Amino acid sequence: MGPLDRRFRCRRTGTEAASLLPFHPRPLDRAGVADFVAWGFTTGTRTLLADVERVITPWELPSPAGPATADSLWEQLRAVVAAHGDAWAALSGGLDSRAIAAAAAGPVATFGEADCADLPVAARVAAALDRPHTVTTLPGDAARLHEDRVFTASGGWGGPDAAPGAHTDTLWAAPTLLSGMSGDVIWGDTALGGRTPDSRLRKLGVTAVGDPADAVPPPPSWAHPDSHGAWLSLWTRQARVTWNGVLSRRPHTPVVPVCWEPRLLGLCLTMTAEQRSDRRLVRAMLARHAPTLHGIPTVRGRTYDLDRAFATDPWWSAELRRMAEAAGLWAEMGLNPRGVARILRLQARGRRRRGALVSRLRVLWRHAQLQGGWS
Repeated sequence: MGPLDRRFRCRRTGTEAASLLPFHPRPLDRAGVADFVAWGFTTGTRTLLADVERVITPWELPSPAGPATADSLWEQLRAVVAAHGDAWAALSGGLDSRAIAAAAAGPVATFGEADCADLPVAARVAAALDRPHTVTTLPGDAARLHEDRVFTASGGWGGPDAAPGAHTDTLWAAPTLLSGMSGDVIWGDTALGGRTPDSRLRKLGVTAVGDPADAVPPPPSWAHPDSHGAWLSLWTRQARVTWNGVLSRRPHTPVVPVCWEPRLLGLCLTMTAEQRSDRRLVRAMLARHAPTLHGIPTVRGRTYDLDRAFATDPWWSAELRRMAEAAGLWAEMGLNPRGVARILRLQARGRRRRGALVSRLRVLWRHAQLQGGWS
């Protein structure tokens, strides 16, 4: 199995599937719910469903021929994108996407809200590369329009925060889309994201959660010690992020998560801390092999403001209110209904930012509907 393959197994019957959805109806597993609320993923073999476990199989990564250098990274990147011919490159304007766009030869495509800070930067990168550039402005209700599709295609893991990217795939004419998802960890120094703060977990009634490292296989013997933190993050948080962002789009446009290609991923696991810091090796690679991009700044813009959608879309406001009033459902999951209701109401009023936690609660809500716990 590769880095983005996944399997789940019912302990009782031995049945396996690539999604949680075929295993319904089953009650939600309180330990899995706690991990999901705390981390954004479940840990070890736990899943959101009782009696259903995640099958953990070590990744099959080839040993790289040598250490990562600006030239070897470029050579491997070019080999990955060349295998997909006339593919388009998803260009946010950030460092990861511009590296892939520079290595590819086809058009580039960008999406975001009208005031997204990445859009003008992406336009400058496309102009410097002299590539056709398609820009799609997201509607404010993109998360609502594609929520069902994302939840189903991602096997019951993706919530509204994964939906905006799905909006573009019915509009773009891309035969294949090259994505830089998780590049910040694969060739950068982004650490494993921490869990929801303890003070908030206590308000939600969550007291015990698993350790993400408990069931992660050891990294390859040839991986540099400075890349072991990236290995842990890729096995846990980043794998789920990429599942949501890639699987939910493939029914319409084949999406290739370039940085996860086994040979490229293996090479990146030989990077030192110095090469990872501020993605220094990637910057050196671009300076050497894509000099026209030199001087174009990177911007940490948000491609979609889910908080704004929650606070301004009447449909979402009604849904968050309905969820807040479902005290019995949250209690069945082992959560504190008052704590859940408080977060949902603050989000609906625009008094709270970073809607990722609310998106997780929405995933739990959808699973509860499937098991008949709410209608």
